[in-house]
Amino acid sequence: MGVEVESKIAEAISPRHYNDGFHTTGTVGAFGSVAACAKLRGLDAARTAHALGIAAAEAGGLRQNFGSMTKPFHAGHAAEAGVVATDLAALGWTAAPNILEAQYGFFHAAGGGFDPTAIVDRLGKPWTFASPGVSIKPYPSGSLTHPAMGEMMRLIRQYDIKPADVEKIDVGANHSMVTTLLHHHPSTGLQAKFSMEFGVSILLLERRAGLAEYTDTVVQRSDVQEMIRRVNFYVDPEAEQAGFDKMTSILKVHLKDGRILTGRAQFAKGSPANPMSYDEVSDKFRGCADFAHWPRQKANAVIGFVKTLESAPDVGRLTGLLTS
Repeated sequence: MGVEVESKIAEAISPRHYNDGFHTTGTVGAFGSVAACAKLRGLDAARTAHALGIAAAEAGGLRQNFGSMTKPFHAGHAAEAGVVATDLAALGWTAAPNILEAQYGFFHAAGGGFDPTAIVDRLGKPWTFASPGVSIKPYPSGSLTHPAMGEMMRLIRQYDIKPADVEKIDVGANHSMVTTLLHHHPSTGLQAKFSMEFGVSILLLERRAGLAEYTDTVVQRSDVQEMIRRVNFYVDPEAEQAGFDKMTSILKVHLKDGRILTGRAQFAKGSPANPMSYDEVSDKFRGCADFAHWPRQKANAVIGFVKTLESAPDVGRLTGLLTS
């Protein structure tokens, strides 16, 4: 329910909301949290409406914070806002009951308007989890880096590219991708999460890009910084023309022997158009667990249980498995 409400609100608000600098995870995410919490608490329609109004007063998040500690705070604060809003509404706290569509409400103040056809009578029609589906990130970085990173990894494996072989790498994308991935010369692990230059560089150097690679120590390595300087991330007219509903990424790897290896991707691995398998997601989870120094036995137990989640008689067992 939370994902559905958040997705429908995000689809309805004018694109100006994101384009002008709001981060929808922090803003719209607060409403998704309210929807989930209100459902769990059994709030009636009136109190749920008040909870949405309360959450609107807490919703926040700006893209300028990408690459800092505050960016992931957006997600946590949005979740917290939903909990606080439903707690207050349950106690009788009031707020505007029409906070989304009102003249001075969220849609108009934060986006300049909205599309009623994208939200009115659209709950579960279809469920976003079913169509278009949701993405699972293969890498711990901004999703806009992923099509190019996936294609870069394909080229590395196909041609066995070595770092010493590379003269330069051109990565073309639309202007929204270039401005969102704003750290073109990252110096920290957090900045690297929003750096196309780092993403393709670390794959070339390490042939992997997990949590262990997105650290200050790795980003500041001399070989990493030198490779970053070889990456040209630019606005490509062809990618721009493809539209912002795609993450078209055009790669040209210039080798020192004169060859130019080319690649192109519109969607990332893990997207509904190119989903990750259960085994691939499991491998990602194991990598995260290893980074957190979690016992491999516990990680494998979680993976095994989740695989049978649909038929599990008691999902409460998962809580115990996730307890450190």
